[in-house]
Amino acid sequence: MDRFLAASALWAMHPAFLDSMLKSGSIEAMLPDSLRQMAAMMGGQPQAAKPADPIREGATLIIPVRGTLAPQGLYGTTYYNVLADQVRDAAADDKIGAIVLAVRSPGGYVWGCAEAGDAIYEARSSKPVIAVADPYCFSAAYWLATQASAFYCTTSGEVGSVGVRSGHTDMSGFEAKIGMVTTLIASHPDKIAAHPYAPLTDEDRADIAASVDQSNVAFATAIARGRGMKVGDVARVHGTGKTFQAPTALANGAIDGVATLRDVVAQYNTSRARLSLMRRQAAAIEMALTI
Repeated sequence: MDRFLAASALWAMHPAFLDSMLKSGSIEAMLPDSLRQMAAMMGGQPQAAKPADPIREGATLIIPVRGTLAPQGLYGTTYYNVLADQVRDAAADDKIGAIVLAVRSPGGYVWGCAEAGDAIYEARSSKPVIAVADPYCFSAAYWLATQASAFYCTTSGEVGSVGVRSGHTDMSGFEAKIGMVTTLIASHPDKIAAHPYAPLTDEDRADIAASVDQSNVAFATAIARGRGMKVGDVARVHGTGKTFQAPTALANGAIDGVATLRDVVAQYNTSRARLSLMRRQAAAIEMALTI
């Protein structure tokens, strides 16, 4: 993972998970190449877990949504484009009656999240797509889960952490201590904007803040679409960064019920339950259009 890319990227991820990941990347980035290579050979370099394959249970397809969410090519456990393709394929498969997203993720990159969310939302038109926080679903994962036909959280689970963040790493102090100076030469100042070898300028800070705000608006808009509500009500129901245990999330109206993954799969494995959910979903969409 490129430490500087990760620090400046747009993230929709639980802050504790993100801080831990960035701290690990920061320490690794500061190591000389020889020590970094030695650490990699000794197994000291973290490796992304292998993505879990979908599981067929009767007429229901269970798609795991695990770990850090990312576009392919960046560090991640679940790749947005792979997830989107899995959902689209399942939606087009007549032998599959319902899709269950088994979510256990702190979130991840903003890049690619909206497209995966669109695939989940579009699949709702052909069959029920049910998301289950098993046991946690934060930030970008929450963005995806709210695009499903229904959203549940397991009994001891937790959801939320709505919002977007970015950042900047200033390495100039560290370089000064080790007697090192980095000079960047570019065709235009914009090509090296917010580089890590000097303090962040006010202009660059404003640009980063504008990107964060723009992505956060997209996040809230997606939640409003997926949950059939007004954008102005999203913060009140889903929060602005806090997380909620299952009973509180249910009381707020952020989720549709408290149930284990096993219970949800059993419930939606029947054609009657699937038809009932699709009818409720159609009624909710019709109501939302009249608002």
